[in-house]
Amino acid sequence: MPLIARASTTVRNKNILILLMCAGFLSWFAYDAWVRYPRDNDRLVTVMKSYVEGNRLSATNLPQLEAWTGWAHEDSQSRANMTTLAQNEAKIENWRSETDINTQKYIVIALALAVIAAIWWFFHCQARRAIADELSISPAKGVVIPWDKIIRINNTRWKSTGIVEITYLDAAGKEQSAKFDDYEIEREPLLEILDQMADKATRAEIIPKDDPADPTASIEDANEA
Repeated sequence: MPLIARASTTVRNKNILILLMCAGFLSWFAYDAWVRYPRDNDRLVTVMKSYVEGNRLSATNLPQLEAWTGWAHEDSQSRANMTTLAQNEAKIENWRSETDINTQKYIVIALALAVIAAIWWFFHCQARRAIADELSISPAKGVVIPWDKIIRINNTRWKSTGIVEITYLDAAGKEQSAKFDDYEIEREPLLEILDQMADKATRAEIIPKDDPADPTASIEDANEA
C-alpha cells in the first residue's frame, strides 16, 4: 500500500483565514461604497436644509437642496455641485465626494481579484501531496521518480526548516530537483515517506555526509532534546 502525505492542515487553515479576511474586507468596502456613504450623504443634505432654516446657510441654496433626489439617482454634475455646497459653503464634516466613493469601489474591485487569487491558491495548496510505494516516489502530481533515479538527498535544511531536497535523473537523463516540506504537507505521513526513501534510494548521495541517511532521525533527536 502506498504512503500518502496530503496537504497540511496548517497551510489549509492559513489559506482559509486569508480568504476570509479578503472576503470580509471586500464586504466592508462594498457596503461603504454602495450603502453607507451614499446614505450618509443623503442624511447630510437634510442637515443642510436645517442650516437654511437656522440661517446658517443662504436660502439661495434651498432649491438645490430641495431638488436632491438621493445620491443613487443624481448624475455626476449634480453630485459635484452638492459636494461643493457641502464642503465649501456648509462646511459639513464627513461628506464623501464622488471621488471618495469611487475610490472605495476601486478597492472593492482589487479585493475581488484578491478573493479570486486566494481561492485559486487555496485549491492549489490543497492539491499538494507526496506518495511513495515500493517502486517510486512522487513529490508532486505528474512527477514519478523511481528509487534508483535519485542521486542526491540533501538534508541540510531539515533541522531548521523541515525541508528535504532531492536531485534525480529524469527520463532523458537530465538532473532535476524536488523537495519535501513538512510545512506544506502532513508531517507524520511525510516522516514515513522519508524513512522509506532512506531505505529504498540506495544509490543516492546523502548530504551532509556525517548525518544519518534517514532525515527523520535528525528531527526525532531534536524533538527529544
